[in-house]
Amino acid sequence: MKRIVITLFLLIASLACLPVSAQSKDQGPYRHDLLGLTPSSRDSRTGEILDQTAWELLYYKPAQIKEFADQLCTRIKWDIKVTDEMGDGTRPKDAALDKALLDEFLVFSDFLLRIGMIAEQHTNVRMKRNAQGEWSYSLTPAPEFETKLWMEHVPKAKKKATMNGYAVCMVNGAYYFCERPLGGDFIPVILDEDELYVANVAFGLIRNIGLIFENGALDIVKDVYKRDHDQFERPYRTCQFYLEAVSKALENNDKIEIKYQPMPAAGKMNASMKAKVLPLEKAITDKVVDCVVTSDGWKVETDAAGTPIRRVIYGYSIVQTKRGKQATRVSWAEDYQGGGQYGALHAYGVGGGKLYVK
Repeated sequence: MKRIVITLFLLIASLACLPVSAQSKDQGPYRHDLLGLTPSSRDSRTGEILDQTAWELLYYKPAQIKEFADQLCTRIKWDIKVTDEMGDGTRPKDAALDKALLDEFLVFSDFLLRIGMIAEQHTNVRMKRNAQGEWSYSLTPAPEFETKLWMEHVPKAKKKATMNGYAVCMVNGAYYFCERPLGGDFIPVILDEDELYVANVAFGLIRNIGLIFENGALDIVKDVYKRDHDQFERPYRTCQFYLEAVSKALENNDKIEIKYQPMPAAGKMNASMKAKVLPLEKAITDKVVDCVVTSDGWKVETDAAGTPIRRVIYGYSIVQTKRGKQATRVSWAEDYQGGGQYGALHAYGVGGGKLYVK
């Protein structure tokens, strides 16, 4: 049925298709510049471009997203009306317009599916219907920023691709940011300002994706897809749950009681390596006030054939936060260059421990 084909959700009407010059009275509602948010028809088959474009939603205010959704839905309803009229003979056939609307459909449907994927993949929420048809959820410890797109769009995530990842989990009836060391139980942690920055960016992106569904788009999908609208409703439910959980976790971040621990003991390499690792950590964040190298010697990592890959030392990077000094388990490495030689020291890993110290 042409109506279903056309609508598979011309979602997010935008740059797609009909050029502005062609939007005469007979070409449907004028599309505001905000609708230029979506990719052009020539980009509709390129997943990477669609991903990048979907991320542009992050940079718009809620009022703009609502306006965008309203314009989008107005455009979609007009497209459906026109195709229905051409189908039932109340409007003359127009092959060029028919093709333009189909092209529009391809772009918008791809784009809607793409923002739904972002909503699901970049949160730690998985939604499904239970036996009663009610939405239920599960949480996983997947960090939001373990992707190339996070590295590109979140400036503070660029400096160290191995940043700690935190799940939003319920512990004793309340939501917290948690870590799960070595597959054990989830442990509530206090996020510092840089880490909260990442959480807030995710919050803003998912909020805006949810607003598109909420402001008319989901209703249109349900009207068109009587049986298969779950693929669109599920991301919306994901957004709803994620925003509620993260809101509470952000509130609770300042309520977690701090338990101070002794400063980690320095290893034999602390005296020779501290002056080298401290600048590396300060390059990541200017909040670093100290480092402690806990290794007594290098740990050489090798490949399956026994050839060295790098040598590593371990320790803690200590930052000054508003709630005190926070020590995070980190490592530094020198990559093997061959001939028994190693390259320059660099920040290598982070995670596996976070504690407050006096």
